[in-house]
Amino acid sequence: MKSSHTLLALAVAACLSAPAHAEAPADASTLDTVRVQAERARQSSSANQNVTVLTAADLDAEMANSMEEAIRYIPGVSIVDMGRFGDNGFNIRGLESDRVAITVDGLSLGESVETARSYEFFRSGRGDVDIDTLKSLAVVKGADSISAGSGALGGAVVFTTKDPADYLTPAGNDTHFGFKAGYSGANDEAMGTLTVANRTGIVESMLVYTRREGHETESYYDTTVDRIGVGRRTPDPVDSTRDNLLGKIDLQLNDANTLGVMVERGRATNDVDNLSRVYAPGYLERRGHDSNDRDRYGVHYAWGANTLLFDTLEAQLDRQVTDSRGITTILAGSGCPGGAIPCLRSENRATKQTLDRAAADFTKVFATGAAQHALVYGLAWQQRDVDFTAVDTRWNAAGAVASVEVDPRQVPKTDVQNWNVYVRDSVRLFDERLTLSAGARYDRYDYSPQVDATFVDRTGTVRDVSFASPSWQVGAEFRFLPDHALWAQVGRGFRAPSVADMYSPTSTTTLINAQNGQPLVFNDTVSNPDLSAEKSLNVELGYRWSTERAQLGLSVFRDRYDNFIEYSNLMQSIPGGFRTTATGPILYQRAYTMPTNAGEVTVKGVELEGRWQISDAWSTRLAASYSEGEKRNGDPLESIVPASAVLGVRYAPSPVWNVTAAVTHAVAKHADDAYTTAANGTVTTPAFVDKADGYTVLDLYGSWNITPQWRLSAGIYNLTDREYYLWQRVRTVNKGTNTLYGYVNDDGIGRYSEPGRNARMTVAYSW
Repeated sequence: MKSSHTLLALAVAACLSAPAHAEAPADASTLDTVRVQAERARQSSSANQNVTVLTAADLDAEMANSMEEAIRYIPGVSIVDMGRFGDNGFNIRGLESDRVAITVDGLSLGESVETARSYEFFRSGRGDVDIDTLKSLAVVKGADSISAGSGALGGAVVFTTKDPADYLTPAGNDTHFGFKAGYSGANDEAMGTLTVANRTGIVESMLVYTRREGHETESYYDTTVDRIGVGRRTPDPVDSTRDNLLGKIDLQLNDANTLGVMVERGRATNDVDNLSRVYAPGYLERRGHDSNDRDRYGVHYAWGANTLLFDTLEAQLDRQVTDSRGITTILAGSGCPGGAIPCLRSENRATKQTLDRAAADFTKVFATGAAQHALVYGLAWQQRDVDFTAVDTRWNAAGAVASVEVDPRQVPKTDVQNWNVYVRDSVRLFDERLTLSAGARYDRYDYSPQVDATFVDRTGTVRDVSFASPSWQVGAEFRFLPDHALWAQVGRGFRAPSVADMYSPTSTTTLINAQNGQPLVFNDTVSNPDLSAEKSLNVELGYRWSTERAQLGLSVFRDRYDNFIEYSNLMQSIPGGFRTTATGPILYQRAYTMPTNAGEVTVKGVELEGRWQISDAWSTRLAASYSEGEKRNGDPLESIVPASAVLGVRYAPSPVWNVTAAVTHAVAKHADDAYTTAANGTVTTPAFVDKADGYTVLDLYGSWNITPQWRLSAGIYNLTDREYYLWQRVRTVNKGTNTLYGYVNDDGIGRYSEPGRNARMTVAYSW
């Protein structure tokens, strides 16, 4: 890792480090941190002091096949695992889903679109990124919307994909061919990646194709024949396939100008036998077919102009289409049209999001007296089209279609236009002992919903909306001794309301006035066009000590979040609607729900990182994180991940082979850290908080460079076969016997446990 990276990055790299680059295979030697800091990545990189960067070599060494595996050794960071589609984003310091920004080459992924929480199979839409296309994965802790935009309240995840130059020699005609095959025992997944890159004259090209075939991720239990219904301890059977193709062509027009095009096509499907939801007589069979498609196209132009206004210019035009669909087919033994049984039912839920974006980014390095400036600035425009459809079909026992219902009670088709401008300057003073940075960004959003036959709004609350949101960040680092530095940063982040936030399903109820027989229309749920952006104020202080053989870092933070969007219960009165009592007439009143900026949360914590090169062969690194959160009413923030630490010990006697032992320890989640107090004073606690007990897990893995072209990597994970549960998976699971809505009992919670002892292996060839 480069010294400019945070110590947390170094600590994580201890567990993920590859063999020394000098004698590593071509993939590891070309995809190094120099490539990660290429001009295009640096223009969009974060100025945050707390960033963990994982390179392609890191991800290969750890044999990461999914985002869960990629961030396994970053304390305080986890995956939001929801529904049959699986991952719906990251959790950083207790904030999750759309409150953590995710970008790919500067382009944001789709926003979440969800139905009722009990309807587990469709809660997705953010898209999918394949690990083998990534040049780097950066986890930003703390607000930095200047780089990542909307959603960077408590942090962001920034993906940068590979380029042809990452595989080729610095100059001259060259060709690279690479192949990797792997197997993961946790989900019985087999994968293969084929990479081809070429430079001929001024043309650089690359194709990266990955195919994955697997099944459901195992639980700790491996019962081969398990029960059906709420007591099922093993996950529902899933057949999963994923195909991803990334292609790029760059034209090096001359030393100062580069023109490139790219295309990425991802296809993922899950076929689910939903045995945990089967019960008689209602659901005799329940199966799902889910698909998640993401297509991305782009053109970029880079110009090293070295003019008075800028040194470099990069312009991008991108389009991204994300299409997610969940189809559930049910063989029902009751409630059939005509009364005869059995019969078929189909529930089709789909969301499609199209994002168009144009952006220009500039850099300028200059001096004013003794101060050295590194200035970045830019502007962007984008339009996101969000559409949701829901179609329910019913057949009778004879197999004839009895009804087709297009459910109108979802979000309307909406166009969201956004433009933004930003500027950030980093100034070095006193022989670079002091570094000051400051940046600001301004965003404007315009929402245009379509109210038509597919979205009925009887409340009259859905309309066009516009709002603007500024954000900023300032920071300083002072190296008071050659090996010692103090740093501080303060940042304001924001999250624009999503389409689901802005235009929640609306509904009304009509009652009859008993006094005069006239209808009274009451709102049940309404939209709120007056919502404001959610905002955060992040304050963080840190200390670093760094020598050639050791590093140590400590940081403390306090993050305050305002304007959290929540559903609130309000009261309404109907003018002219009265009922008569002994004391006189009283207005009719009725409760309704509406999204409001009602939530406030404070999160504070501490993080520790360190590395020690014990000898030429032995090294050890540590990363630890603790945080706690509190809502405005004093309740704890349930989404806070329990404190955890990772210790990695690596033995590399030569560049040919190495082995790493990684120990992960997490403390338990207690009921007094996870409860909700309702307005009437009722206190509820997640049903399975006791399952999120403390645990210690040992992983052992390494790699062997058989020849300069061949590399073998293998690992055993959860070596001691520990049964354990992750809080972020069990905290939303409901306890009970109602199979219809996915409840589980004391046995059924077993299917939410993590895999027992499992192995991974990859073999890679490059030429």
